[in-house]
Amino acid sequence: MQNTQHSYPPVSRWALGSLLTMLFLAAIDTTILSTAMPKVIAELGGSELYHWVFSAFMVASTVATPFYGKFADLLGVRRCMLVAVSLFLLGSALCGAARSMPFLIAARALQGLGASGLMGLTMIAFGVLFPPEQRGARQSMVSVVWGVSSLVGPLLGGFLVSVMHWSWIFWFNLPLGLLTTLVFALRFPAQVSPPVPQARKPFDWPGAFLLLVGLTATMFCLAAGQSRYLPLGAVGGGCLYFFFRRQGQVSEPLIPLHLFQSSAIKTALGLGLLSNIAMFTALTYVPLFLQEVMKHSPTAAGLVLTPMMLSWPLASAAAGLKVNRYGFRRLIILGALSMVAGLSGISLGHLSQQSLWVIGAFSALLGCGMGMMTSMLVICVQVSVRPGEIGTVSAVLNLSRNLGSAGGVSALGALQVALLAAHGLEGSLVAVFLLLWVLSLLCLVLAFRAPDSTPAELAQQVLAKT
Repeated sequence: MQNTQHSYPPVSRWALGSLLTMLFLAAIDTTILSTAMPKVIAELGGSELYHWVFSAFMVASTVATPFYGKFADLLGVRRCMLVAVSLFLLGSALCGAARSMPFLIAARALQGLGASGLMGLTMIAFGVLFPPEQRGARQSMVSVVWGVSSLVGPLLGGFLVSVMHWSWIFWFNLPLGLLTTLVFALRFPAQVSPPVPQARKPFDWPGAFLLLVGLTATMFCLAAGQSRYLPLGAVGGGCLYFFFRRQGQVSEPLIPLHLFQSSAIKTALGLGLLSNIAMFTALTYVPLFLQEVMKHSPTAAGLVLTPMMLSWPLASAAAGLKVNRYGFRRLIILGALSMVAGLSGISLGHLSQQSLWVIGAFSALLGCGMGMMTSMLVICVQVSVRPGEIGTVSAVLNLSRNLGSAGGVSALGALQVALLAAHGLEGSLVAVFLLLWVLSLLCLVLAFRAPDSTPAELAQQVLAKT
């Protein structure tokens, strides 16, 4: 399926820099608002809607993911990126102009639609701009951008709120975003996807509707986290069921079912789902444990997570640089072992009796494992398909991750609440951590099914089967 005759266009530093800058703008908006929300609530009110400022962004970005992937395959990355950055900048401007909490939430949803493209299309662009043997090194750049944004975001948000107005968190995107868009439009290759066939098959609009409704309803139910929305979740699940049934019947499916026949892709999707459940649930509940059970300050709880946020991009970048030497399986197994070690310390090591330094070391191991798997899974799925399907398969991987992070936190949160009365806060959180440890063991088992080859070798193996 991987076409070795595919030509890769020359890419200037300006084009690459503009691509990474747009990714930075989208990535930093996932964290920059956290330190500013007290000021936002004080001015706009609506404290009961607090979590929807973040959830609206997350739901919209997840729902848009598969559509960006498909349209990138059909129309090319450049066109889709220009649409995405336009939506992102418009959403940023409306967020800055918000004078009520509902308006801000709606604007954040629009911003999330654009950010979804900026984040997903960057990953797709690296897959279609560079040959398999170069993608590891290039993906390491993406890891560095994510690492920098995760550290800079909260600090920049706090600075802008303290010296200016909270709206400047969003106005900040406009001048840099417009300049970057201009550079991107002028210097990015116009065609980085395979030529579009002249006799294109009709687009599956009914399937797109089912997917849109299914994902929106499902993600809304997960984000709300309340039992009264379960019927809506059931509607979403039904729509997704009929969507996948339809994909096997149409000539131009949005998500071709033959992708799931690949062992490498199925393994990557499973690892993406499970690892994100473990990682993001830990990010949610470890700080709660530190503050409410161990009685540490919010600052101390945040500092304990800093090693995780540092080790994640560093390990991801290192794995990308070494994949041509060691191949996928060894690095993915190493990442899974690191996750098991980190979660073993958190779930089995009597966390309440440990010092912050020890807990920080466990969090670093967890971040290291997650980082190694993140970059490896992206490259693995991209070299497992032909160039014309890189966008779709990348989007499916992103979707599995997003569903894991959102669904995992919601499901395990419900479990924690159910255990709270009988076992108390500490007991209920320890039960959640134990379940995360079990999930990390499942990741380790799956890791042994990863392809034992380098990106170039896997691409050749896939080609030989076509």
